[in-house]
Amino acid sequence: MKTPYDRDSLLRRNELEDIRQALVAAETQLTSFANAIMDADAALRRSREARDAGPVFDVGPDAATRRFEIIRLTRELARLEDEIERLRAALLVKFEALRPIELASEDYRTHRS
Repeated sequence: MKTPYDRDSLLRRNELEDIRQALVAAETQLTSFANAIMDADAALRRSREARDAGPVFDVGPDAATRRFEIIRLTRELARLEDEIERLRAALLVKFEALRPIELASEDYRTHRS
């Protein structure tokens, strides 16, 4: 027999699943941006190594663009890390809110049997 607690539990589980999916998407983006930062850093390193007789700093015609891109990607990475932390906190809150409903539903089933 379904109880009001079962319905609330289902709704909360759906909310948790939505949060989990958002967390997975944010982590995927985070991985993508981390890879882009590593690729940009590797490109800078390669261009520096190619000019080992030249100046220490990257002074190529597109160096400023590459530095700007690394800075932009680093900021986006930080934003995504913050978003992941926010989603994890929301997920924890939802789990804590779900626990009493599950316990009450189990108690109801136990006492009805």
